[in-house]
Amino acid sequence: MLIRILYIEQATIIAAVVCSLIVAGLLKGVIGVGMPVVALPLLSMFIDIKSAAMLLSMPLIFSNVPQALEGGKTGRCLMQLMPVILGMIPGLFLGVRVLLALDANVAKIIAGVVLMGVGGVTLLAPKLQLQSRLVLPTGITFGFFGGILGGVAAMSGPLVFIFLLAKGLSGKAFTKEASLYLVVSAGLLAILLTASRQFNWLDVLVSMAATLPVVLGMYVGQHMRDKIAPETFKKLVLIAVIAAGADLVRHGF
Repeated sequence: MLIRILYIEQATIIAAVVCSLIVAGLLKGVIGVGMPVVALPLLSMFIDIKSAAMLLSMPLIFSNVPQALEGGKTGRCLMQLMPVILGMIPGLFLGVRVLLALDANVAKIIAGVVLMGVGGVTLLAPKLQLQSRLVLPTGITFGFFGGILGGVAAMSGPLVFIFLLAKGLSGKAFTKEASLYLVVSAGLLAILLTASRQFNWLDVLVSMAATLPVVLGMYVGQHMRDKIAPETFKKLVLIAVIAAGADLVRHGF
């Protein structure tokens, strides 16, 4: 499906998709997270939501692998993520089923609402502190709803990031767990979408190629870190994302 869409589209549309991926990579390079939050509304202006989710699956994996492996002890980190992963798996199955069954306009409305919700929650995220006895049930719950958002809009991260922060993680520990979670969830998303009748392994190859502009954007963004206040940049981007979500809802109706 994805490769058919890109094959019949004009070169200007393909260029716009590439630019969208570069911009999304730029955000990840500057603040370390948030690539799909920017990429989805930009891509949805040129291709449908389902194809956008498929296109983002491989960049989500490859752009997070270096951070997921950084510092070693990846197996131990994976075990710490188990509550989230246990919740994410059924949530992602449900989210993908919903995405594949949706009409294009309904998908735009849902994706728009998700974008506004995720953007708003990330922008106004409260500083929570979990007690150790609540880590397991809270991790499963946040993982489940994160999985649904991942299946519907390729955005399984933001809710889980709030949970990781509430566990008390920060710095490299947060980045490692967040990146490892994104690698696992994006890998499962790619498998589920490819297993459907709407996508195939050629679409996976196109998605792998989409990693290149994302990496280019990340490279530029990493060199801009010292010139832009990350929090200011993040807030401006999230406000734009909320506006883009509202525009998606408007077009859906």
